[in-house]
Amino acid sequence: MLKTREQFVPDERRVVIVTGGAYGIGRAIVSRFADAGDAVVIADIDGERGQQAQQNVAGAVFKQTDVRSEEQLAELIEFTVQRFGGLDVLCNNAGIERYRRADEYTSAEWSAIVNTNFRGAFLGTKYAFPYLRKRKGCVVFISSVQAFASEKNIAVYAGTKAGLLGLMRGMALDFAPAGVRVNAVCPGATLTGMMEAALKSETDPEGALQSVAAKIPLGRIGMPEDIAHAVYFLASPQASYITGAHLTVDGGLLAGLAL
Repeated sequence: MLKTREQFVPDERRVVIVTGGAYGIGRAIVSRFADAGDAVVIADIDGERGQQAQQNVAGAVFKQTDVRSEEQLAELIEFTVQRFGGLDVLCNNAGIERYRRADEYTSAEWSAIVNTNFRGAFLGTKYAFPYLRKRKGCVVFISSVQAFASEKNIAVYAGTKAGLLGLMRGMALDFAPAGVRVNAVCPGATLTGMMEAALKSETDPEGALQSVAAKIPLGRIGMPEDIAHAVYFLASPQASYITGAHLTVDGGLLAGLAL
């Protein structure tokens, strides 16, 4: 039987998990879904931030989770299903970076970045899939423009973000027969705690921020809400014929040549 878009329209509030959902882009994603009336589970390693987010976002519940732990990811999925009766959307947002020249990364740093950004996204999706297929749900990975064009001293982070796109495409094909869509959002420069930490090393943080903004065709740094809107769209019925795709949200950065 031919599937139509209407078959994918939810008839009740959705259940959403956002990893790394306690601050930055993740927090904005949590708020976007919660504002639409969805039930949202904030999965984050930071207990204090997580509790704060739960108190400030109506409809959100915090579950402390280290995405480097397979056991904790499995518990996160089971907690969500037990609490809300199912799962509709998984947003794999949790990510970390360390600025190092490629040969200066320690094995511990490599493992932390890869296990958080890449392995955690794979395992979270693996455990979520049996429940997502029951409700024709979807997965959204948060990759990065670094998957396509990198800056220096960020090789491991860039490698994980490029890897996420390959993982996304493969999972999209694997899960399509079950009606589960898998896509990715690739943010450009976005004003988050991660960027603020990087700016602290600059002698003139404000000047450095303005310099970055000047290189972006739209003339500004992205805000977490810009990314959240893109994630919400890819998880919506309006995107029901989109899978295996990435949406770049970078103010036009990748559209131009650096001459």
